[in-house]
Amino acid sequence: MDAVLYGCSALFAGLTASTAGIPLQRSWGRVAVWPYALAAAIALIAVRIPGNEAQHRRRRTILVAVVFAAAAIAPMALAVSRRAGGDPGAYAQSEVIIVEEAATALRDARDPYVAEYRDGPLADRPVATQVHFPYLPGMLAFGVPRALAGHAAWTDARVWFAMVALAVAGTGLLRMAAAPEARLRTFQVLFALPTGALLLATGGVDIPVVAMVLGAAVLVRNDRPVAAGVMGGLALATKQTSILVLPFLVLAIPRRRPRRWFVITVSAVGAALIVPFALWDVDAFVEDAILFPLGLGQGESAAATPTLGSLLIDLFPSSRTVVTVLLVTGIVIIVAFLLFRGRGPSLSQACAHAAGAFVAAIALAPAARAGYLVYPVNLIVWAIVFRPPTAGGRGRFRRRVLREPSEG
Repeated sequence: MDAVLYGCSALFAGLTASTAGIPLQRSWGRVAVWPYALAAAIALIAVRIPGNEAQHRRRRTILVAVVFAAAAIAPMALAVSRRAGGDPGAYAQSEVIIVEEAATALRDARDPYVAEYRDGPLADRPVATQVHFPYLPGMLAFGVPRALAGHAAWTDARVWFAMVALAVAGTGLLRMAAAPEARLRTFQVLFALPTGALLLATGGVDIPVVAMVLGAAVLVRNDRPVAAGVMGGLALATKQTSILVLPFLVLAIPRRRPRRWFVITVSAVGAALIVPFALWDVDAFVEDAILFPLGLGQGESAAATPTLGSLLIDLFPSSRTVVTVLLVTGIVIIVAFLLFRGRGPSLSQACAHAAGAFVAAIALAPAARAGYLVYPVNLIVWAIVFRPPTAGGRGRFRRRVLREPSEG
């Protein structure tokens, strides 16, 4: 499996190097194709080397760490260092720059949702990018180092995206009641494969959000609803995409446990961070954080990926608002169906249903990005990781999952 994953990653990196429309992504592909290809060959050789299970796992762990360093950290460090030594608008995707510029606006006591960023690093970007901060207030924290310390390599928002994601996900993996193989696969998909490495090296805003959702899921599994609620509330206050996952985590809490503490904590933490900015200027907040991400705002994001929803809107441009409302209604219906399908789903089932909700939302959304696929991909992996052991303990993932102590 490692050889297949690394081989497919090498193919993806090669295609990205030759076909991606964003120069920084092409640069990532040219760097990452070699470690992925070499890792695929090493994985094929390593599986034939004699050794016990612990030795094989140690080799795989070392290989994953090396691939992560070569395919994610090295390209990111290269881009960050080049940007620090030159134009602050170069060697970074617009989401990195807008997070930093919005934090700078907040430092100057300006509402990030009202401020415009036409001058400076975003001057050459599309107009819609220059006038919108399309994230929730928690995302501002990643731009604070640049706002306070100025233009330097270590203040690049991508550095902090990676550090926070590693800290949160690493803590979650250490506390995850799962086999070492399952933890390794979770880290591999989130950080080492292109599903994480490409985003970390070029943009990265989604990786810390995915890490927070993983942390919340692990805490739900460990029967810590209040701590899970804090982590979920931070994810909720950072990016809108977390809204699609948190309701499924609520239903994954067994009925005998007080689900209300998770809901109350998520709501309290999220509201404490979001409401002050929403009240600062309601119209600007609604435009930037709600309408613009849905494709209903002033202007269209240049990073939008064609979806079934966007194609329908293009077919009926005169009824754009009506079609958008119908598409959003369709997404809500599908999510509600998956959410209430069956009673008391396990955490594994909840992750699988959330993945389905994300796929439906990406397909029907009036505006979406290819990077959003990182959510359903990771959720599918978690659905496997959190799957309860079967009778007889068959399966490499399932047989080593820590079983809860039996009563009596």
